[in-house]
Amino acid sequence: MSELTRHDPGHWHTTTGGPDLYVASPAGKPAHGVVVVGHELFGVTPWVRRMCGRFAEAGWAAIAPDYYGRSGTRRVSLGEDEAGRARGFRLMGALTREGVEEDTRAALALAAALPADAPRGYVGFSLGGHLGTLAATRIPFDLVVSVYGGWTIDGGIPLAAPEAPLSESGAAAIARHGTRMLGIVGDRDHLIDADERHRIAQRLAAAGVPHELCVYEGAQHAFLREDRPETYDAGAAEDAFGRIVGALEGVRRGGS
Repeated sequence: MSELTRHDPGHWHTTTGGPDLYVASPAGKPAHGVVVVGHELFGVTPWVRRMCGRFAEAGWAAIAPDYYGRSGTRRVSLGEDEAGRARGFRLMGALTREGVEEDTRAALALAAALPADAPRGYVGFSLGGHLGTLAATRIPFDLVVSVYGGWTIDGGIPLAAPEAPLSESGAAAIARHGTRMLGIVGDRDHLIDADERHRIAQRLAAAGVPHELCVYEGAQHAFLREDRPETYDAGAAEDAFGRIVGALEGVRRGGS
């Protein structure tokens, strides 16, 4: 029995010489395709695992790589306090582009048993949105969704040096792969202001990347996090999740 036919709410899978992967797959039916889920600054937290479960309920095999596992501590899940945030930035600073690519490819390899034409998507949250955009410059995806993903065009973290994922060359690589991009962000996001959103859209358009940017009025960074009441926006969160699943269904049907 393969890892994607266990039909349980979610489980950890350990690869040989590669990352640990959190896997959730649909119950009682074949998966529509695979979604790599990129974690936030705090690692593969219970919330990230619940999101994998939601994608599985929607019919998709969802796989969240433990990108921080290369640091020596596996399956990192940090508290969202000052200490957790500080450690998260240290772990994020140790990420490499090669490591992100290898771990993302390991997640996709776990879905190799799916039909060859099954869609491949990436949905990343905050830091994960950056990781997904970076991965899209190196790996062909049908769809990449960056949910309030930061540092994608101006950089500002070590992983974005010497150039951010949405440099002119990065955007051109995404276009060559034929990848669609969907951006999800609130208009009160402290990390991605209106000017940055505008320049991201301009860069993708200039490169010929099919894209859509959905901006939610009044929503803050992390507005999908129901376990974070200070930023959670229930209406925007439900609409955003529906848009993500709708975009995945769109690439499955071959639509726009």
